[in-house]
Amino acid sequence: MRVAQLAISDTQKAIFIHDHIKSLPFGCVAGFDHVPAVAVLKAGRGDCHTKGTLFVAMLRSVGVPARLRFVTLSSAFLKGILDVTQSTVTHAIGEVYLEGCWVQTDTYVTDSLLEAHAGVLLKTQGLSLGYGIHANGSQFWDGRHHAHAQYVQTDADSLPLRDWGVAHDPEYFYRDDAHEELQRGWLTRVKWMLAAALVNRRVEQIRTQSGPLSRSAV
Repeated sequence: MRVAQLAISDTQKAIFIHDHIKSLPFGCVAGFDHVPAVAVLKAGRGDCHTKGTLFVAMLRSVGVPARLRFVTLSSAFLKGILDVTQSTVTHAIGEVYLEGCWVQTDTYVTDSLLEAHAGVLLKTQGLSLGYGIHANGSQFWDGRHHAHAQYVQTDADSLPLRDWGVAHDPEYFYRDDAHEELQRGWLTRVKWMLAAALVNRRVEQIRTQSGPLSRSAV
């Protein structure tokens, strides 16, 4: 209510909430698909799943319909912050019902400081994907048009490979029997919890760098 108190329309409410969540640093919260919105808020950081959970919860709390859409993306956009053995990852995108239609955005996932440094690194290395973003991805959302930070329509290699549909939150999505192939076993969960600290350390190095990162850092 505090974040959206000056908004005079649902679109403004959505933008204010988007910008507030974007201001939270990108990072991992151990637990991944079973982290409630209040825990994300308390942690003060998140990734596409956890920030998405908070995004939906905050929007719904002020009466704006919201949900998450899950898609499969190439894991190339995570290069430099996460050592992913598989070639694809499941990505969560926020959807908000505004002015009679569902509008997509995931531009709240990465914070502005990380995006700025990631953009420099990608340009220096001649890459289009990495460090959590696409070099030509959107960094802002106007509440009226789709905006994606991790892929762009003009780059076919970055586009979603599969659309899994929508869900209330990650826990609801992964527990659906229709998504059995995406469900994570206990070993995967343990690995993720151990990797979370490493990811956060790498992201902080990128976010606070004043010059080119050493190869050991990326």
